[in-house]
Amino acid sequence: MNSAELFSNKRLSNYTSETEHRDNFLLMQKLAPKLGILEIVTRNKVAKILNIDDDTFISRQTFGYWVKVIDDKKIHNSLVDLKVIDFRKYSKFNIHGKSSMPNFQKVQICYSLLLTIRNRAFHFENLYKLNEAKAPRISTRLNNKIVGIMPDMLETFIDDVLDCFDEGLKDYFK
Repeated sequence: MNSAELFSNKRLSNYTSETEHRDNFLLMQKLAPKLGILEIVTRNKVAKILNIDDDTFISRQTFGYWVKVIDDKKIHNSLVDLKVIDFRKYSKFNIHGKSSMPNFQKVQICYSLLLTIRNRAFHFENLYKLNEAKAPRISTRLNNKIVGIMPDMLETFIDDVLDCFDEGLKDYFK
C-alpha cells in the first residue's frame, strides 16, 4: 500500500509514524460512540432545562450550538455536577485541582474540551499531537486557567464526564 499516495505526505507528516496514524483512527473509533452519547445526553438535558420540546429542532442542532446555549443561558450547574473531576488527572500540566474551581467553570472547561475532541476526531485530525513543550494540544483556556488532556487520557476523561451524568453510560456498549 502506498500510504503517501492514499493519505498524502502532508497529512502523514503530522504523525510521528504510520503506526501513530493508524492508531489515531483506532482511538477515534473508541471515542466516537462515547462522544455521541455525550452529545445526545447534552442536547436532551439542555432542552429539558429550557423547556424546548421540538424534537426535530433539538436533533438538528450541532454540539457546538448546545455548548453555546449552555454558556449563553448560564445553565452549567443545572446540567451536570462535575465535582469529582480533577483536571490534574489528565495532564501533569494542569495545576487546578477538583476543589480549586466552581462547578460552572468545570462545566465550561469540560464542554470546550469535549467540543475540541469531538471536532478533531470527527475531522480525522491527529489526537496524539502535543505542542512544542510536550503539553496537550487538546486544551482550552478559561480566564487565566489553561486545561489540557493528554492523548492517552482522552478516553478516561470522556468516561469520567459520562460518569457524572450516569455511572452506567460509559458501559452502554458493553
